[in-house]
Amino acid sequence: MSKKSGYFVFGGIIGAIIALLFAPKSGKEYRDNIVSTTRDIVNEPEEFKAKTKNWIKDIINKLSEEEIIQTQDEIVISKTFDEEE
Repeated sequence: MSKKSGYFVFGGIIGAIIALLFAPKSGKEYRDNIVSTTRDIVNEPEEFKAKTKNWIKDIINKLSEEEIIQTQDEIVISKTFDEEE
């Protein structure tokens, strides 16, 4: 695995932990969820890697399917000129 993809996975893990911490749950539920997820990662790292890889591929596929279309009506260029006499 390249260094960049390692950073990406590490960032994803940190993001998931932060998302868990800010979700509307009680403290005990957070701790139980974090412990459970950590155990799953430690006990089945290859399964976690495969799930994460598939999840990322799904996101990339969804993003690549969306088309960004911008019409001229949506483009607004504005500048004010003051005339001095």
